[in-house]
Amino acid sequence: MARGLTINKVESVEKLVMSEDEAIKYLGCSKRFMRTLREKAEISFSKYGKTFFYEVKSINRFLNRHKVV
Repeated sequence: MARGLTINKVESVEKLVMSEDEAIKYLGCSKRFMRTLREKAEISFSKYGKTFFYEVKSINRFLNRHKVV
């Protein structure tokens, strides 16, 4: 029996990147539109092999730039 055992709460970590599928769901757009955003350098991304990763900050900046009030 362990004495003096303390249990710490696990804090959630803010996600910095999304996979392409996550970004498509987040934006509610098509794969073709994501490709257009990459080609026009509208959002930041990384590529590892054939897999694309998108920065959450960059996606949110894109949404704020195109916000209609």
